[in-house]
Amino acid sequence: MVVWLQGVLAGALKNKALVASVGFAVISIVAAYIFDGAHRPLIEEFERQSAWFGWWVMLGIASSIGLGTGLHTFVLFLGPYIAKVTLAAYKCNGLDFDDRGHFSFVCHSIPEGPSPTVFQIYYKVAAAVFFWGLGTSIGELPPYFIARAAAAAGRDDPEFGGIERILELPPEERSMSDKAQVVMYMVMQNLGFFGILLCASVPNPLFDLAGIICGHFSVPFMKFWGATMIGKALIKNTVQSFSIVVLFSHGVLEGVLSSLEAHMPAVHELIKTVLDAQMRQFGNPTAVAGDAPITVFGILWNTLIAGTVGYFALSLVEALALQEIRRQQEAALAKLIGDEAKTADLKTAKETTATAAIATAADGPDCAASVSSCESTAC
Repeated sequence: MVVWLQGVLAGALKNKALVASVGFAVISIVAAYIFDGAHRPLIEEFERQSAWFGWWVMLGIASSIGLGTGLHTFVLFLGPYIAKVTLAAYKCNGLDFDDRGHFSFVCHSIPEGPSPTVFQIYYKVAAAVFFWGLGTSIGELPPYFIARAAAAAGRDDPEFGGIERILELPPEERSMSDKAQVVMYMVMQNLGFFGILLCASVPNPLFDLAGIICGHFSVPFMKFWGATMIGKALIKNTVQSFSIVVLFSHGVLEGVLSSLEAHMPAVHELIKTVLDAQMRQFGNPTAVAGDAPITVFGILWNTLIAGTVGYFALSLVEALALQEIRRQQEAALAKLIGDEAKTADLKTAKETTATAAIATAADGPDCAASVSSCESTAC
């Protein structure tokens, strides 16, 4: 701890301008929060926007963090949010409504004229979509850092060891999952930045392997995260979010409902009931503020969310427990190897000492005879 503090102090003394700038910024922020004035509305707006977009960043991180055990927050949160904004835009015949708060998605006015376009609707959700995508790119960093730390310490990452074992198998013995991992590995090895960008731009449950490969081969951080952020936040997330807007636009949604009515009447009735209830809330503020009626769909949806969150929490606990067990095993193995090395060194030292003693004892009579001879000659 003392060494770390000394290093921090030495770094601060070398970068006095940076330390002074950071200190001035911190003092300014604290003063802005303590004293009232004309800036107070700006502070409150900053807090509101930070909380809103920070929420989407955290959901994005939860969606991609962990080796394949992320919480599917696009399906549970972002997708329904985009759908509600789209439905509200057509109900209000414009974008004059709030998308957050207690009276969210309630029409402030319903102007005459053409309906908003899908591009206008997407523009209203674009910021939330981007920050959710930014969070997913941040959530992909732990496998990269773990593999990079293992490589720097001279240890083999167990996840990367899996792909090495797959590569040793004959092609005919590889499963579909193994073949997908090999393709992923080849793309990353041969295309570099564009390989990372390609893998991040498409729905890819094996993208954790990309972070492991990049970390194992010490790919620069900005190269890996830059390609990941562009692919996830700007390409893949934009495409899938815009698809939700198109799906819930007037013409497409009516076509889907008509098809469901013809082929699956029960599903059509369920979806139509949910949509009608949502539309009534858009135009009725008291329906939003009051108690909403309990429906079977609502119970099932809340159960799905609770179960998914519970599974996500358990998977994180299990992953942390396995990591701790692995760390303890490595520490015990290192201690055992160290003890064995010390024992071997001690045994070797004893054997060397014993050999030297035996050699000295064997040479003793000759040495005594030589001494007697020398003494006789001297006399």
